[in-house]
Amino acid sequence: MSKIDTIYNYLYEIAKKFKLTEQELPAEAVAREAMHKAILARFFDPAVGKVYGLDLAQKKELVEQFKTITTKVQTATHWIYYVAMATVVFNIPKSQKGDLIECGCWKGGSTAILSLVASKVKRKLYVADSFEGIPPDDDKKGHFYTHLSVLGYYEKGMYDGTLTEVKKNIKEHGNIKACQFIKGFYKDSLKKFNKPLVFAFLDVDLRSSLEDSVKYIWPNLLDNSLIYTDDSCDMDVVKFWFDEDWWQKTLKIKAPGYVGSGCGLPINPDFSSLGYARKIADPGRIFKREDWFHGKEIK
Repeated sequence: MSKIDTIYNYLYEIAKKFKLTEQELPAEAVAREAMHKAILARFFDPAVGKVYGLDLAQKKELVEQFKTITTKVQTATHWIYYVAMATVVFNIPKSQKGDLIECGCWKGGSTAILSLVASKVKRKLYVADSFEGIPPDDDKKGHFYTHLSVLGYYEKGMYDGTLTEVKKNIKEHGNIKACQFIKGFYKDSLKKFNKPLVFAFLDVDLRSSLEDSVKYIWPNLLDNSLIYTDDSCDMDVVKFWFDEDWWQKTLKIKAPGYVGSGCGLPINPDFSSLGYARKIADPGRIFKREDWFHGKEIK
């Protein structure tokens, strides 16, 4: 059976389940369901998390926990995004030492989920936040979400969650033993951070906050590790990942670019806010070569 046939059969089952005719089945809802199904199938692959002793039952339980947490605690990120990121974390070689970091946790919903992921791979989750909302927005012209045709701005104190509130939510829904909290604005709180990292998730909204956090996270990120952000639709923020002047001046390296610029990774049929940058010191060591792409040795 081809992949197309499999998709058609799956859509037919959806229609039958909800007693819908082909004309009544919303194309966007069907596409979203199919895409989410594909992400889950990738996550449930036996190879994902095998080195950490994770089986299908444990991963299914995690997915249900992700869904529950996003309904119990305020979060700006859909539960399927965490499945995509958990897949990445569970594929990190067990021999690779390092921890996870999150910048921007709002009420602690994302933190609770990531703490569960961190605990499964026996790694620490560093949780960095001011715990008093975002700082003043330095972009007076506003933020333009090109793909969504949306223009807006942030106000100081938005997305605030106290440390007490965040810890309470993690205790109820996550694994607080996996967490270590770093309180303060990133330009100060992360200045002395010096721990090896294998994964990062940033949801910081402002370019200034992104600069402050990446400045100190990037040097600690191990080669071939990923930084995911929940700001892929904000073109003013995404430009940061292509700003050669900033990267050369601040970290003395080439700008890494960003996968998902403008409309996010293919998680939903219309758009997603999730994207990532990858730290690659030596592409020749990590990336494979293909014959269709002139895959011979590069001199």
